[in-house]
Amino acid sequence: MNKAQLIQAVLQEMERVWGPEGFGGESEEYAWLQSRYGISEEEDVQWQLILQYEIDDLPEEDWEEEEIMQFLEDNFAVVLFLEGLLRKYRRSTETFHVKIKPPRA
Repeated sequence: MNKAQLIQAVLQEMERVWGPEGFGGESEEYAWLQSRYGISEEEDVQWQLILQYEIDDLPEEDWEEEEIMQFLEDNFAVVLFLEGLLRKYRRSTETFHVKIKPPRA
């Protein structure tokens, strides 16, 4: 798969796992993601940077970070990262369910 295909595949897996509500980046969600799929918050942040870079929506401060830009402009490293992230998302069929707290009386 090329980079664009991998990004699309990861987006599909995320939709499957997180449902229509999507991933909100809450600490409970990160803990669940780490325990069920082995995906860390740091890996998710890297994924977000890749996505933002690809859609030309990378925050200005990230353009100035040499380490970030070296990674994002290294197609081979990005593809390897995306392949690994996709493997992790595909290692389980579990989906996240929001726990609704009852209203306080």
